[in-house]
Amino acid sequence: MSDADLFDQAREVNFTYKAAVADVQLQILDGEWEIDQYGDRPQSCDSDGYRFRMSRATPPEWHLDGTPAEAAERIGAWLDENGWTDITARTYTDGITDIVVEARNPDAHIDRLTVDISPGDNYDIGTIYADSTCQPGDSHTIASAMLPKDSAQATPRALLEHPADPPSFGYNDDGTPRYWPDN
Repeated sequence: MSDADLFDQAREVNFTYKAAVADVQLQILDGEWEIDQYGDRPQSCDSDGYRFRMSRATPPEWHLDGTPAEAAERIGAWLDENGWTDITARTYTDGITDIVVEARNPDAHIDRLTVDISPGDNYDIGTIYADSTCQPGDSHTIASAMLPKDSAQATPRALLEHPADPPSFGYNDDGTPRYWPDN
């Protein structure tokens, strides 16, 4: 596979992965989420593969609708109805009110999705972590192809993003993010 084909494949995997996570986000909050890990930096996995990792958190003004257990049941049911597998819900330990929902969706290139629901006295937090499936290809080749010609020109990523915002993957030569379906 050529480097250009590998980049195109990684971009398609990334956009499919991000779209599936965005659908889950919308079940929790149809609004802007804080970005911790954007999810387009390829990381090595296995001996000759790459994967992506992303995380999003609800903003401080978000409040849980109901109890964490009710939210976990609702999210779990939605995941089940929408083709996700290996769905589990658990707490950390007795006395901790946080609920964690985990699931997989290999068809959408998601090896592990974790939704952490944490109620608080002043505000609640919903956090989503997602790891893509391991794909064949060199993460360094993909990462190099993502950079603009002058990496100092790379536009910084936004700190907030709505799940319906178009995802980006890498940069154009002028340093602007590459959005779908743009080249």
